[in-house]
Amino acid sequence: MTPPNVVVLLADQWRGQDQGWIGGPSRVRTPDLDRLAAGGAAIAGGRASSPVCGPSRASLLTGRLPHEHGVVANDLPLSPRLETLATALSGAGYRTGWIGKWHLAGLPRDKWVPPAARPGIDHYAGVDCSHEHVDGHYYTGPESRIGFTGYEPEVQTDLAVEFLAEQDGPFFLTVSYNPPHDPYDSVPAPLRAGYPIERMTVPPNTPDTPEQRELQRLYWSAITAVDAQIGRVAAELERLGLRRNTIIVVTSDHGDLLGAHGLRAKQSPYAEAVRVPMVINGPGVPACRPAGLLGLVDLAPTLLGLLGLPPIGTYGRDLSDRLRAGGPLRRELLTGNWVSFDNGYDQGIGEWRGLVAEDLTYARTADGRPWLLFDDRADPWQLDNLVADPAAAGRVAEADARLTALLAESGDAFWPADRLLTELGLVGDWNARESALRGDRARLIVS
Repeated sequence: MTPPNVVVLLADQWRGQDQGWIGGPSRVRTPDLDRLAAGGAAIAGGRASSPVCGPSRASLLTGRLPHEHGVVANDLPLSPRLETLATALSGAGYRTGWIGKWHLAGLPRDKWVPPAARPGIDHYAGVDCSHEHVDGHYYTGPESRIGFTGYEPEVQTDLAVEFLAEQDGPFFLTVSYNPPHDPYDSVPAPLRAGYPIERMTVPPNTPDTPEQRELQRLYWSAITAVDAQIGRVAAELERLGLRRNTIIVVTSDHGDLLGAHGLRAKQSPYAEAVRVPMVINGPGVPACRPAGLLGLVDLAPTLLGLLGLPPIGTYGRDLSDRLRAGGPLRRELLTGNWVSFDNGYDQGIGEWRGLVAEDLTYARTADGRPWLLFDDRADPWQLDNLVADPAAAGRVAEADARLTALLAESGDAFWPADRLLTELGLVGDWNARESALRGDRARLIVS
């Protein structure tokens, strides 16, 4: 039999609460994702270990945490010496492809990603990082910058359809869509029609203003637009006779605060940043809604396990046997912000480590101080921080002890950012990215 193919549909900044199949108060519509969820593993416990682009993408590919793979902030390059999901599959005879955003090749952002910067990826069409969602461009070679007209997810799906038509053996393809990442107003007007402003609602942890309702409308419109492209990829696999032998994964690198708790973007421990979609549909995966967590850091070893191949990574776990049985998955997962930068730094979000479980979120700051503890069952919108409640002192101490054990298990010394970057030999790369992206606001390390 031909080994199963793997297609990963990776969105950027799609938060886990905004999926149709998951229910709850979100009114977003994701009919194509819902169909995949109904026939596969629909995992409410999808989590990012580091809720920001580069660190999270590197963990997805390597099964390692940021202090292990070295991409502790955006625009630091992934080492070509690391084993990745792509190198493992390429070594097993798979043709490998990546379309869209990479964001693991260092600076500058607007460039072709050469083979050395994308370990294991054979076919590439995209740009390392660009937020031109309409009438943008992509690269197919060092001198091949191709402009396009229209909405980027549709163009990227066109490229994916071309890739699929060329396959005559096992393949691994990731389509890395940029939306629903901001700029939010880049969603073409016809794609916004399904969300009239007068019907918009916002969550209880988010200020309810006309501006926020418009932002919510644009965000949901982008999710539904990406969902349509998910449906196109699934339909093309079906048309080509490949669907039954293809594992499809739909996920995101992190979520989006989108105004919740008065914050924007990511890098925080709140559920809006850490929780991500996680739907796995294909051979060997029964229709189920397993309890527990499956982190992005678990995805590479788990997919390899589903294919009968040896796992890669260190902290990531092969949860394939649990998926085949319908769960339960991980009980808890280490999360954190290994280095504060850009939007996070500007909003006062420093370095932190935390643990997430199905029923709680806990975080500790770099100076060892308990910062946040939420009972996520009783308080799903994370409005009541129990760290400040004397009656919850025992729960805080227990959560902190569990976090200490997770740090020891992962080999994370939880160093301050300057020391971590120094120990990893990244001071030069860090100073270069700060100077290029932050100018007179650069936070430079003097070694």
